Amino acid sequence: MRRIAAPLVAGIAAAGLIVVGSGTAGAEAPPPASSNTLNDGRLRLMKEVVGDNVVHPGDTVTYKTTVSHNGGGIRLSLPWIRDYPPAGFELIRDSVKVRYDNSWNKANLKYKTDGGVAAECKSDCTLLVGGFDLNDNEKITLEAKYRVPDDMAFGEYDSGAKVSVRTWSGDRGSKNFGVFVRVDDPVTRTSTALSVPATAELGAPVELVATVDPSAASGRIQFKDGGTDIGAPVDVVNGRASLSHTFETAGVREVTAEFLADGGFYSSTSAPQTIDVTADTVTELQVSPNPVLVGEDVVATATVTPANAQGQIQFKVNGANDGAPVNVVNGTASLTRSFPEAGTYSVVAEFLGAPGNIGSTSEPVNVAVNDADWGTTTTVIEPVTAVAGTPVNLAATVLPIPSGGDVIFVVNGVEVGAAAVGTGDGVAVLPYTFGASGTANVVAEFSGTAGYTPSTSAGFPVTVTDPEPARTETTTALNVIGETEVGEPLSFEATVAPNTANGTVEFKAGTEVLGTADVVGGVATLTHTFGAAGTYVVTANFVAGEGFANSASGPTVLAVTEPSDPPEPPSTGSLGG
Repeated sequence: MRRIAAPLVAGIAAAGLIVVGSGTAGAEAPPPASSNTLNDGRLRLMKEVVGDNVVHPGDTVTYKTTVSHNGGGIRLSLPWIRDYPPAGFELIRDSVKVRYDNSWNKANLKYKTDGGVAAECKSDCTLLVGGFDLNDNEKITLEAKYRVPDDMAFGEYDSGAKVSVRTWSGDRGSKNFGVFVRVDDPVTRTSTALSVPATAELGAPVELVATVDPSAASGRIQFKDGGTDIGAPVDVVNGRASLSHTFETAGVREVTAEFLADGGFYSSTSAPQTIDVTADTVTELQVSPNPVLVGEDVVATATVTPANAQGQIQFKVNGANDGAPVNVVNGTASLTRSFPEAGTYSVVAEFLGAPGNIGSTSEPVNVAVNDADWGTTTTVIEPVTAVAGTPVNLAATVLPIPSGGDVIFVVNGVEVGAAAVGTGDGVAVLPYTFGASGTANVVAEFSGTAGYTPSTSAGFPVTVTDPEPARTETTTALNVIGETEVGEPLSFEATVAPNTANGTVEFKAGTEVLGTADVVGGVATLTHTFGAAGTYVVTANFVAGEGFANSASGPTVLAVTEPSDPPEPPSTGSLGG
């Protein structure tokens, strides 16, 4: 199908079907038809473009129209031959020439208002009626050159050719004969591609590379970060330009390469490429309070440097995620939680990172979670009576039995000493000698220890009497023999002086009476086995017979431990079994 008239071609271009100056290089479309021929009986009409039919504004185009006789039959008489140029083309009049009857001077020219030209026979014409006379393969040629206007729109333009034939009525040919020229943009279109790394580290240089097609295009590349120039333009050499650049701001950067073309080429811009510029981060963790009691809230606060880092913190306890990630706001993120059981928990804060920031993990913080302290009760239990000047043991119990701690004894408002609390029986014993008879007030103050609260006893009255003149004073000493392990028998030996004293010895562990033994020759003994580990305060109280005074040993603290594993029997080697 032939193209329509030239004015419509311009309309097609205006409608966008012919892309011009898009800044994108691509394969050129093939040139349009540059010649056409009409055969009608003995008449042959041909029009062609002499030379290249792809031109630029300001160029010239030469059309050649040939009318010939196909041979045989009657002669042809042609009153005129007409050339129709594309609208707007400018005829160069001195270029027009007509060849007829082997001569260049046998035609008259008529210049038309549409810019075209017609030729009529001037000599050797058809007898009587005039017109070019053709017979047996004779021909006429009309050649005309036109200038393409400087402001001619880019596109394809048809031209026409017609001939009047007297031999039969009517003309042959058309104003749109299907002989085209294409007016192209003289400026070469280009395309620019950009190659960048997907990620970059803040403060570290990266290479930006732009490639321009065609590679012969001359100009410079302006690299841009968003709308901001990156440095100065870089010359394009063999279709390539590169720039080493260091980003000073973290985040996702959108980079483009703009080709600033020299004359003869269109500028072009690459598609944007993104670079995730990341910065190192440091994450620190604080957990408060620490230590903490079971069930009490603690606040874990993570601090990320730099403070403008965006992302989330994943808190972890003993390696497992603790809840969902928490957004970092102004460089911090926090989590409030409690622990259901006592123990030591390792807490870390992991900054997950985000575009612009590399993730980081805090050093672990060990959180000590303790059970709530037990409330304690302290009670003075001994002695009920005492003799002035005779040593006795002040004894107090602490319940529940604590894991340690001391009891301070206060007599009549004055501290008189401290004794450790037995972890096996909760009893503290302090040797003391009352100086005068009367009623003394004894108070015991438990100092408290980890997991156990302090407590103070009520006052305990002790009746102190003067010594009886008829009784001889005695002293009692305690010695414990054996392995202090659970299940191992221990020998308790009390020595009473003078050795002539008669009576019994009451052996006690805290407030528990382990047993009594008669004093024989100044010595009383007892064997006892402890069934539980712990510290025990043991004493020996001499209960005197007639003529002797009572006395008590000082406290002896025994640390009773669980039994150790028995040693393995020695190997008999190859002789065994």
